[in-house]
Amino acid sequence: MPTHAKPRRTAVSRKPALPAIAVIAKSRRKLAALAAAAVAGPALVIGAALPAHAAIPSHPKWESSAPLSSWNTGKFDIYNNEWNKPLFGPQTIWGYSYSHWGVESTQPDTTSVKTYPSVQENYKGTTLGSLHGLWSNFSESMPKQSNFDAEAAYDIWLNNYKIEVMVWFDNHGQRPAGRVIAHTTIYGQKFAVWKGGSKLYTLALLGKQESKGTAHLLKSMAWLESHGYLSSSDILTQVNFGWEICSTDGRPMDFTMNSYNLTTKR
Repeated sequence: MPTHAKPRRTAVSRKPALPAIAVIAKSRRKLAALAAAAVAGPALVIGAALPAHAAIPSHPKWESSAPLSSWNTGKFDIYNNEWNKPLFGPQTIWGYSYSHWGVESTQPDTTSVKTYPSVQENYKGTTLGSLHGLWSNFSESMPKQSNFDAEAAYDIWLNNYKIEVMVWFDNHGQRPAGRVIAHTTIYGQKFAVWKGGSKLYTLALLGKQESKGTAHLLKSMAWLESHGYLSSSDILTQVNFGWEICSTDGRPMDFTMNSYNLTTKR
């Protein structure tokens, strides 16, 4: 958890990760008001020099530095979601597959979220009530340096981008929008439940953060449903996983998805 403090993040609007065709056709922005927080950082090892960043692979299957560029891998899209124009800096995305990809991102030391590079799956006509399971396994890595602000998080959109549910697992210096409304335990993992505005909910993992694990997404939404925040008739639109990147202190830093899958049982 955070070991040194630094004010972080002002209120911003955020663009959901849309499919490649939709990116060209239209722009959607949703509220993600974010407050100040402490920055986390691993302890420095005396005598060991931390690299500025890891190199982008020499010959990935796909690579792009274009904001909002995407790569369709079949079931999933990989999306270079640099949405916060003109505040974002350079970001190069690369990929071998939907489960092995990454970005090298250079974001200024300011408080707004700039990008959300992510892997996404889109749905049609799937209500929460029709689902028997929705879970995901992930393994990701963020920079070794301490002076960056980002979190690895799922971003779930419902009802054609009208409701947003986030599940945070690896938080480095961020604070969800709004206020804590409850605490809950899902399959042994403790989460704080935040409510930001009328249609944004965040379940943020408490205690030790996880760069590798299992996300029980349907169970998370079932908690919200049981407490009146969601309905069984709400329609699943999109599930994303990636990093909300706020700052890399103006230097290139690397974020890597080592493995990923998403299972939907109807």
